[in-house]
Amino acid sequence: MHLVRQITTVILVALTAFPAVSQEKSSLWNKALQLISAPSRELDPEAVFQPAPHWSVAVSGDLRQAGSSQQHDFVIAYGVLDDEGNMIVNETDAYIFSKLQGNLGKGVGFHVGYGNLSLGWNQKVGGNQDYIDRSYSFDYLGAGYAVQLQYFDFEQPMEYEIHTGKQEEWNYTNISGQTDSPGRMKAFIADAFYAFNRRSFAYSAVYKGNLIQRHSAGTWMFGTKFIQGMVVNDPDEIIATSTSGMYKNTTTQVSFGGGFSYNFVPFHRQPLGGDWKGLRNLTFNVTAIPMVTLFNQFSSFTYDHSSSYGNDDVKTVMNGNLLINYVARAGVIYSWERYFTCLSASYDSYSYSGKTSIPFQGKYFDKVNSSGHFERWTVGLKFCVKF
Repeated sequence: MHLVRQITTVILVALTAFPAVSQEKSSLWNKALQLISAPSRELDPEAVFQPAPHWSVAVSGDLRQAGSSQQHDFVIAYGVLDDEGNMIVNETDAYIFSKLQGNLGKGVGFHVGYGNLSLGWNQKVGGNQDYIDRSYSFDYLGAGYAVQLQYFDFEQPMEYEIHTGKQEEWNYTNISGQTDSPGRMKAFIADAFYAFNRRSFAYSAVYKGNLIQRHSAGTWMFGTKFIQGMVVNDPDEIIATSTSGMYKNTTTQVSFGGGFSYNFVPFHRQPLGGDWKGLRNLTFNVTAIPMVTLFNQFSSFTYDHSSSYGNDDVKTVMNGNLLINYVARAGVIYSWERYFTCLSASYDSYSYSGKTSIPFQGKYFDKVNSSGHFERWTVGLKFCVKF
């Protein structure tokens, strides 16, 4: 019922927006939409067909999976009694691996847009509904520029492995299992693209359907990606207590890179007039943009149970190493008059690594090697109608 209410709410909001199209052209709202979605003056009309901006509504279904993993290697101290009863302090290696791996899930979505703009919402269906799994998106896809914003939030019990000591030593321990309470991951991802060929190529032709690619064309592209992610678990779980209370990790990254995008058009039939009547089009796209992460900051939060001021968070910050990430997109769209259906796939990935600290009894263990990896892939089918 909760899912039905969400879908109903989004549909009602979209329907109430349609009358704005028929308002007087002098209205501020209409002027803003026209300015944002104005046809490109750079595009060659023989290469890309630019219909007048329209409202659009789409429904989608997808398969997706997301997950993250983290690893901490450090040294811990332990005491043993000698034959005379004296305490001897020794050190040994410790290793903690945790993984928040979402199940392969099915989702349904609803999207509303005007011209180059679109707003979307997606919700998991089926499976265990006790855990959160939802995402939101906002896209501005023009002819030579594109900005895509994603926010997603999901929960899943975390898997873990904890090793202390070495296998040949008497004090070696190996513990593995799954947390009782779910871990939670939130992430905000912003992608921006700039196409160098703004004369005969339209990136949005496949992923938005607002422009129609008439002839095959490609372009070199510049891209940048901003990521703000967080993974958090219950501070009373063994993953946290084994690291003196480390229960939350965040990462902030900014990446830049360049790659190539290509639209392949095996079939196109131009509409009879200047609108959509008689239109038929089939277009494929492949986009790959490797990126270098120039800013990579990782923060860990430790829950201090022993604080004299009550339980409190202790934050430590690590500037990670230079890493390579990338953006990968592929899709196909078939358009007929005011309708189109699009099948697309995307893959996002980022990593971090470096040295951080764990506070313990007023001291910091500064020999903690920390690393992590996140990945998310989605395959979706969308059906859209323009008004």
